Amino acid sequence: MESSHRSGMCRRAFLASGLAAGMTALGTGSFLISRRLRPTHRPSLQRGLEPVQYTPKQFTGKTTEVPNPPFALPGPFPGRVVEVHDPASVVRGEVQAEPVKRMLHRAMCELTGAPDPTQAWQRFFNKGERVGIKVNPVGLARKPGVVAVISNFAVIAAVIDGLRMAGIRDKDIFLFERYAEEFRAAGYDRFLEREFPDIGWFAAAVSGGNIQIDLDGRDPREGRRPPADPHVVGYDRDIFKQFDYKVPELPATEPLAYQSHVTRILTDETTVDAQKIITIPLLKDHRSAGITIALKNMSHGLVSNVARTHIGPGKNDNHCGTFTPEIVALEPIRKKCVLHILDGLIGAYEGGPGSWNPSWSTWEHKSLFVATDPVAMDHVGWDIIDGVRARHGWAPVARMGVAGNNRSGNEAFYLRQPEHVPLAEKLGLGEFDPGRIEHRKTMLTA
Repeated sequence: MESSHRSGMCRRAFLASGLAAGMTALGTGSFLISRRLRPTHRPSLQRGLEPVQYTPKQFTGKTTEVPNPPFALPGPFPGRVVEVHDPASVVRGEVQAEPVKRMLHRAMCELTGAPDPTQAWQRFFNKGERVGIKVNPVGLARKPGVVAVISNFAVIAAVIDGLRMAGIRDKDIFLFERYAEEFRAAGYDRFLEREFPDIGWFAAAVSGGNIQIDLDGRDPREGRRPPADPHVVGYDRDIFKQFDYKVPELPATEPLAYQSHVTRILTDETTVDAQKIITIPLLKDHRSAGITIALKNMSHGLVSNVARTHIGPGKNDNHCGTFTPEIVALEPIRKKCVLHILDGLIGAYEGGPGSWNPSWSTWEHKSLFVATDPVAMDHVGWDIIDGVRARHGWAPVARMGVAGNNRSGNEAFYLRQPEHVPLAEKLGLGEFDPGRIEHRKTMLTA
């Protein structure tokens, strides 16, 4: 599924020029994680809202498999997005492990056309390969009244089950996330120790913040550099993308302020040696990018120095739209991210992506999605989010922002239109046109 040819673009500075042309052209087990929903609280902002009229997109494409695609993105199934829905997957706010496993294996069969789950997983993975699973802990619930919207333990366990079907040994599987601090806070490390002790994990850096330029992943906090962490591998010095903007905290004379380097989790051939990557994004809106699903999970989870893309309240500088597709187009990402498994069990339709979401801004969607095409996946997810927003009286995400609909008074950026999704199509990362996207839906019952 991946080409063995390595482009000359891989080991050099990646200059931010390729997108300009595109923009012009665009005119139940012990591992079950609880996400118990607390009683719905509707602040005054939510009372008495009338539904917004919204017409769902018509995804009318008919997709065919590409036997030997040159890259993992958009891979062998461009335009194809499979959704499997099971009402039993979330019960009173808790994700159920066994239904989730059935959902994922069914989705893999629907995606590949394989007659059984084993053959479906073998379509992507072979015995002896080293496979990384990119989790997303950003929506962790940190206080009462907040519902967690993170990569669920049950979904991760189902993915591991699938990899085992393909002959992948536990010692050849690892989990990873950008920040070790967030990985541990979400309990992924304890989950592995308890359920999968032979599976390791890595992080790109110790923690986040506005300053993210230490290539060892140990940016100083409060004037002190954190100690080394055996799980933290840092960033590749030679593979990066350069843009002409930075965070205000860094001097204009600092070259690294303008660069975003790919994590060594994708490029290191000794410590990590990842050959293929599975991502587990979420179904969430985003206060600067509009939505955060497959594309943004990669662009902001696999490189350094991402805070500069959304500087903060009052700045109105939002570069997510152009940053995201350019980063995802980098060769290590485009070649290794072979499968995207969207955890759509519980989504967030307003106020994402973080842990500040009150219970009224989340909903139980009770679906898993699989695709090799992140653009098509994001467009389908975007449409679903807008539909839920409409039912709750919120304008579509593309109309939100200081210059758009700012009903909450919390909009920080001029606009938060998810332009990264159509622009990613211009870089050949997938299909955006609804007429070329096939959204296959399967409903499971008990």
